[in-house]
Amino acid sequence: MIKLSSGLFTGLSLFIIVVFTSCLTPRKIDKWTAAHYGTTVNTRIKNNDYITIKASNTGDIVSVSEKRKFKLVPALIYWQWEYGTNTKINQAVPTNYFNTTILPYANIKKLKDKLNGQKLELTVNNVPAVFSVVDKGWMVFLLLWYVGNEHIYIDPEKQDMEIGYRLLKDNVETKKGTITVANRNKAVEVKVFHSTKKTYWACLDQYNANIQAMSKEAIDKLLIEISSQVNP
Repeated sequence: MIKLSSGLFTGLSLFIIVVFTSCLTPRKIDKWTAAHYGTTVNTRIKNNDYITIKASNTGDIVSVSEKRKFKLVPALIYWQWEYGTNTKINQAVPTNYFNTTILPYANIKKLKDKLNGQKLELTVNNVPAVFSVVDKGWMVFLLLWYVGNEHIYIDPEKQDMEIGYRLLKDNVETKKGTITVANRNKAVEVKVFHSTKKTYWACLDQYNANIQAMSKEAIDKLLIEISSQVNP
């Protein structure tokens, strides 16, 4: 049986690690995210005469990424790996989409009329904002040739949107609760010969659209709860 010397084996392992992990670095993913949303972001909360929106201040850095644990299975003729990054987008980004979506949608749904003079206070508790960019693959070495497969995908965290609400009449709370909307974001695979960066941007575009759709769903659910309170 042919064996690699320990020095050659270690050197080859380090070479594989360096080559792979230099492709999807936290710095690169944060750069892509900043190119999509801007280098800084602030929560731009806009209220109206009957809706007040509250959200925590998460700073102005657009995203923070970190390396995933590198997994490598090196053998004589078979190699398997998994690596990538975990990225947390500033909560201000989806909060801004939530804010700019629900105010016009609430007007379309005539929410003010259904409040019967009450004020509505919304608090953004949780919004999906974490993505993983993952590279998984394997290689089988056959003398001077090799065969293998690489699978790169963007995988969103399975976190739902959670919005707290309070109804107030003359500054007295009449009802409160929490609205939960299921996360619509799905894993997106980088197709063969497609750009990982452009696929990531397309994933962010879909993420923005999903936040808007989830925001409208939150208002629809809220209307059901308000109706049960106003018309018991």
